[in-house]
Amino acid sequence: MADTPGAHKNGLPLPSEIVQLRGTARRLAELILDQGDHQYEGFHWLRGTYGGVAEHLGVSDKTIQRIASSAPFHRISLVTPEDGKHVLIKWGTDPCETDLVRRLRASWKIGLAYFNGVAVMAWPIEAQKAKYAGKPYKHLLNRIQEAQKWEPVLEKLKAGERISYEVQPHEVGLLRECVKRLGDDAFAVIPCVTSWEGWHLFIAYAKIADRIKDRHYHWPTLGPIAGNPDIALQAYLDIKQEQGNISLTESNRLNAKIAALEPKPST
Repeated sequence: MADTPGAHKNGLPLPSEIVQLRGTARRLAELILDQGDHQYEGFHWLRGTYGGVAEHLGVSDKTIQRIASSAPFHRISLVTPEDGKHVLIKWGTDPCETDLVRRLRASWKIGLAYFNGVAVMAWPIEAQKAKYAGKPYKHLLNRIQEAQKWEPVLEKLKAGERISYEVQPHEVGLLRECVKRLGDDAFAVIPCVTSWEGWHLFIAYAKIADRIKDRHYHWPTLGPIAGNPDIALQAYLDIKQEQGNISLTESNRLNAKIAALEPKPST
């Protein structure tokens, strides 16, 4: 049976959103409908490479990349041991978990840059005070040197330039855990607890709760945050309340979520 406008090759009508498309975008949508059976993070995707999809549709790689990167399509690039570098393309712009992790990754790296910007100013004062008091201070000098490595990144951010959001593989897993446990609140909590004030408050709370033992966390670290989302959320809430920048309704919601995230006593 020949294809007809508005009809899928299996004889069923095409969704109206696809019927409205034209050219390569229409054919890509139909290809996703035909062959997009790869399940990933709650969605069905067309799995392949830009080159493979482009060859199938008789267009250039750049054309597929441009169309797949714009609504009503959505794509993510992945590298896995099984498939190497490939792309997933789906119909609809709803974000998947990987999208949320990548968004959170950006907040994390930006927060680290600004934290170290404050550290470069604060730690020399602490080192000077320790030196005059006859206390150990050379460890602070080492920390200052490490913090100074972030100065070029911070300068780029302040100038509105792009920076690298790449993180270590294990950090991707920890960011994913933050998204799973904190949900949408992760995008407010992570920048907060990565700030100078937020990190020190979070660590203080974690020590009081006896969640952190035998280790000092001078820099924001994802492990303690992912492992203690209730404390991270509490630190965020307290800072917002101190600033007078949160409603009673929102405070009640966060308090309920903190209680739900608290570790349950073993029986």
